Amino acid sequence: MIGSNGHGAVAVDVDDLQTPFVPDIPQPAAPVADTPPAPSPTAGTEPPDDDHVPAPVDAPGGADDDRPAWERPSERRPVVAPWVRDARQFRRAVAWSVGEALHPVVFHAARGPLYAGRLAAGSPRGAARAVHAVTRWVGDSATRERLVILDSKDSSAYLALSRQRDDRVRRRVPIVGGGLTVTVAGEAVLYATEPTVFGVTVAAGTLALGAVGRRRDRPILDSPTTVSGRAPKLTSDVVERALIHCGLPADVVKRITAKGVEWVAPIAIDGPGWRAEFDLPYGVTVAEVADKRDKLASGLRRPLGAVWPEPESEEHPGRMVLWVGQTTLAKAKAPSWPLLKTGQADIFQPLPFGADQRLRPISIPLIFDNLLIGAMPRYGKTMAMRIVLLGAALDPYTILYIYELKGTGDLSSPGEQVAHRYASGANEATLQACMAGLEEVYDELDRRAEIIKSLPKAVCPENKVTRELAHRPGSGLAPIVFSIDECQELFSHKELKEEATRLCSAIIKRGPALGIMLVLATQRPTKDALPLDISANAGIRFCLRVTGHIENNMILGTGMSARGVQAYQFGRKDKGIGYLAGLDDDPIVVKSSYVDAPGAERVADRARALRIAAGTLSGQAAGELDDAGDDGPDHRLLGDVLTVMSSDNEHLAVIAARLAEAGDRYRTVEGEPWPSQRLGSALRAAGVQVAKQVWAEGLDGANTNASGVTRDAVREAISRATQV
Repeated sequence: MIGSNGHGAVAVDVDDLQTPFVPDIPQPAAPVADTPPAPSPTAGTEPPDDDHVPAPVDAPGGADDDRPAWERPSERRPVVAPWVRDARQFRRAVAWSVGEALHPVVFHAARGPLYAGRLAAGSPRGAARAVHAVTRWVGDSATRERLVILDSKDSSAYLALSRQRDDRVRRRVPIVGGGLTVTVAGEAVLYATEPTVFGVTVAAGTLALGAVGRRRDRPILDSPTTVSGRAPKLTSDVVERALIHCGLPADVVKRITAKGVEWVAPIAIDGPGWRAEFDLPYGVTVAEVADKRDKLASGLRRPLGAVWPEPESEEHPGRMVLWVGQTTLAKAKAPSWPLLKTGQADIFQPLPFGADQRLRPISIPLIFDNLLIGAMPRYGKTMAMRIVLLGAALDPYTILYIYELKGTGDLSSPGEQVAHRYASGANEATLQACMAGLEEVYDELDRRAEIIKSLPKAVCPENKVTRELAHRPGSGLAPIVFSIDECQELFSHKELKEEATRLCSAIIKRGPALGIMLVLATQRPTKDALPLDISANAGIRFCLRVTGHIENNMILGTGMSARGVQAYQFGRKDKGIGYLAGLDDDPIVVKSSYVDAPGAERVADRARALRIAAGTLSGQAAGELDDAGDDGPDHRLLGDVLTVMSSDNEHLAVIAARLAEAGDRYRTVEGEPWPSQRLGSALRAAGVQVAKQVWAEGLDGANTNASGVTRDAVREAISRATQV
């Protein structure tokens, strides 16, 4: 019990301490009693769970409610619509409006003869209808029909109506007769004096009669002029229905069914489609939904190529941006390559590459990075590489090494016009040329490193190639783009793969800081055809359609398939479309620009003119030959081999050792003799028959069987090569 003790103090009963009590009215201060109150029986022990009252930790009404309105975050709608400010979208809107207005005119004008034929065919029926209508009007058929049904006993009404009809007939007969007379006379005069005008009037009359005689179930004009291909509007109900039926776990489906998703912004038109941004239920990531993209597209009743779920990288993993196109990316008309007709590129700036699903331009920052492209055959891999090389070619200070190991000449432009080194072919000679180019660029690594290390910090503050250094005459630091198409032919070659892997690994790791970029394309992205040291160091990756998740992850990186980035979901019509990784936190879908062979040749010619004007045309494009002279490297190799052979049969290892002693030409970058596999490949490319087993003296002086050649085989190759 609570009461006063006579001194103004408050007395508290011990039993009442079990239930805390706060008085409504504050009591006045009082001195503390001499005797302390007895402790509670429950002191020092935890109260039961059912009696525990959790303390509130969230501020009621939100923590920001007390701030002034001008300090609260808000999002204002733009005064001018974004598509009006965007010049590219504004031009598209104007072009669409003009096209919508002119298309019906052009459409019907093209079908003018068909419409005229239809009208002419219906003119007899129209003439009959016109004669019938005029006859009924002249004879006042409506009044005559009323006279028939009029009661004959009502003579006054009958006589009045009859007189009215007679008056109408007397007035109308002269009108029709006069009109016919004037028309016939006028046509006769036109026929005699102006036959052309007569023909026009007759044709016009025929068409008018055809319009009168047209059948109601057969319209004259083909309508409508445009077939509606517009996709149904994207709404929140449609999105939530698709999420419910896309195969997510049952508890997630239950939450979406009960509460839906949390919408961040209204669904809005974004380019040629709709953009929806929302938060998935707690614990659900965008990757889980993206992995079921095909089922999501089924729920939306849209083609797979028009549905693109993406994470919002700047927010949490459950923030999803769903973009649904009005048509698939394969059918959408992407903007042409910006540098197709005019312009100059800068390798130190991103190179135009293609467009994303929303047809926004996408560029690749190639400088200080490497590019890996992978796809099944015939899905745009080489064409994507062509775009990159054409962009690099339009920078007159960039040196190009282009090796096309397919042999179809798809990269002849810019290869033939501007490349410092260029080779195309599915043979040993092209592989040897590629190896020679790799060694040449490999030597550049140490040379450039020494140059950069010796430069003062004021000139090279970051210890890497800059635009100023690259453009400085005589600096020797011009950017190099080394490209190999169908690189699996090199990395899977049993005699060259080890040396090629070693050279490419060094270039791809050390080259970017020195201004050397490696661009590789392959149709067989396996661990044997694409070494891990090379694929793991490619900062930018472009994966078009592949066969499965292994190839997908070899190109894009480990775990990409599990994150929903699945290039094997692209269809047969999705040529040139792939996932581009390395530009943002998450891979994006890009359709690479397409430049056909004639267009590539024109661009390459323009790039050659830029290099001639800048004085940077070099190598094969400038007509420079290597140190072998006009006879070519094969002739020199054959002559040198024949010179060092001391017997009719020689092992390749013995010949390689003797060639290395004769000169540095046949040494590796470490100064060691050529490997026997490399020498054998070069001899085969020169037309020499290399035997797997030749009994001859080895390096240790003992006779044994090993791969080698005979003197006669070398002589026959020389004889064939020198025949005119």
